[in-house]
Amino acid sequence: MIDTARTPPRQVRITIALLWSVIPHGLAVTVLNGVALVMTDRRLPHASVTQNADAVPVALREYAGFAWGRTALIGFFFVAAALAFGLLARAARRGARRWPAVPLLAGVLAVLHTIGLVLVAGFNPVTGYGPRLFPVNGALFSGAPFDMVAAAPSWYLPALAALLLIGWAGQLAGLILLARPATVRRYTRKETAGNTVGDTAAPAEDTTGETAVPEGRTRAIPLMALGPAFVAVVAVFNHTAIRLTENAADPALIEHVVPAARTAMFVNSAFLGVPAVALAILGTHPRLRTRPGALFTSGVLAVLYLLALAVAQVYNPLSTGVLTDDQSGFSEHIPPWYLPVLTVIQSVAALAHLAALAELVTRARGPLTARSPRRPPSTTSRRPGPRR
Repeated sequence: MIDTARTPPRQVRITIALLWSVIPHGLAVTVLNGVALVMTDRRLPHASVTQNADAVPVALREYAGFAWGRTALIGFFFVAAALAFGLLARAARRGARRWPAVPLLAGVLAVLHTIGLVLVAGFNPVTGYGPRLFPVNGALFSGAPFDMVAAAPSWYLPALAALLLIGWAGQLAGLILLARPATVRRYTRKETAGNTVGDTAAPAEDTTGETAVPEGRTRAIPLMALGPAFVAVVAVFNHTAIRLTENAADPALIEHVVPAARTAMFVNSAFLGVPAVALAILGTHPRLRTRPGALFTSGVLAVLYLLALAVAQVYNPLSTGVLTDDQSGFSEHIPPWYLPVLTVIQSVAALAHLAALAELVTRARGPLTARSPRRPPSTTSRRPGPRR
């Protein structure tokens, strides 16, 4: 006999199905890539050569190994995604005890899955063969000698784009449904109904649409509020380093270099500041921080903030990526302590935010708190009165 009290409601079943759809989606993308690369491999010997004619034999010989290796790498991405989404689906199936951590993890996976699909589209095994170095007789030829878009089947890129878009939309819909307060309330209602034994009522459900968040998780709030402070420290540090470098260099030669460095400083501060301020607001607001939608948004912003820290480290205002082919001598006067100190500051900022996330997803040992719980129904029997 099926325990209907333990059966998840329809919305939860749809959410779980959408989360597990990553498996057929990954299989479909793998099959599409396999068919396209086999057809492309057969068409390459007859494709017109657009550049690097001497590299044609090497390019033809290496294409199959490259394409199947890239296909295996894409398959590994979908396997990892299936494991991650499978854990979320299992948590959703088990019920409300897992809900406080699940919306935050869903937001993290939403960004990572989106970035992964973009990389799958850009580094596919067919047209991704172009940006490569082909060694021929001691020389290096940059780029495949064929137009890989013309060599690929005409239906491949549109079909791949449509398939990736459908899979992304399905997974995003499942993650958003996972963080909806209505899903939490409905599943809690089913779970509490199944836990009622005799005259003992189960714990009351939360009727406000907020998840029950352990009080111990408020320790993450000060760490999340430090984000804007770290952004300000990084901006001041970069500004100081630019001024010191500018004073040591020849002013007549660096008039075009200093504006580029300052522009990079402002861009990095903006990309860091937006998610940092948003996370600080979500972490300090007494009502927002307990809602599943806010936890989902915190997960999304957390990944964007950490990625912005990584980009700000690689493309700092005094890096070679910003000061491309600097012939003015400006780069020669960069303080030797600049990059190590910047690395320490941004590493501490990243570790502080990771500690805040760990506090948010750690299960508290104390009791859960909920706002405005509904009083359980009375089980006292009434004596029947006279019928009127």
